Amino acid sequence: MKSIFKIIKATFLGGILFLAPLVVLLVILEKGYGIIQKITLPLAEHLPRIHVLGIALQELAGIIIIILICFVAGLLAKTAKAKNLIQKLEDGILSFVPGYSFMKNMNENIMGLESKDDLKVILVPTDAGLQFAFLIEEINENKFAVFIPDAPNPWSGSVVFVEKKDITDVDISQKQALACIRKLGFGSKVLLKNKL
Repeated sequence: MKSIFKIIKATFLGGILFLAPLVVLLVILEKGYGIIQKITLPLAEHLPRIHVLGIALQELAGIIIIILICFVAGLLAKTAKAKNLIQKLEDGILSFVPGYSFMKNMNENIMGLESKDDLKVILVPTDAGLQFAFLIEEINENKFAVFIPDAPNPWSGSVVFVEKKDITDVDISQKQALACIRKLGFGSKVLLKNKL
């Protein structure tokens, strides 16, 4: 009975961790759209009342402005000053949010962005056999902190400390490992061929 409750709890919390960034993104987009609409409404009143693909011209202008703002923000984010500011925010504030670094890294992989902070993919022994894990940091020359993600939701999992001798290196990317985990191991035959 306890194990069933534990599975339900882990699945529920994993679902929350998976949905939280999506909900935050939707709330930000909705608020941004509301602000942009207030700006575009006076402008759109001077435009002819036409619809494009069932969308009013005012709404279409709002969507285009949001896309342009995101594009400009993306360009600004590539500047050295913006990178320093983001790094300071992450080091000073966001690093204290549980799981922020891992979620950020996973979101970058899900969106197909290459990250210089990709976690090293390894295999570690468990009671059930070898499992994918991500090398988080070296404790000392013989002990390592690793994160073992759950399947199919890699947002939840366990932090364990393993010895160097128990780590099996596999030459695959974090993106490949996450895709395999989300697909319940489908594709592991090709992914781990000649690596075990």
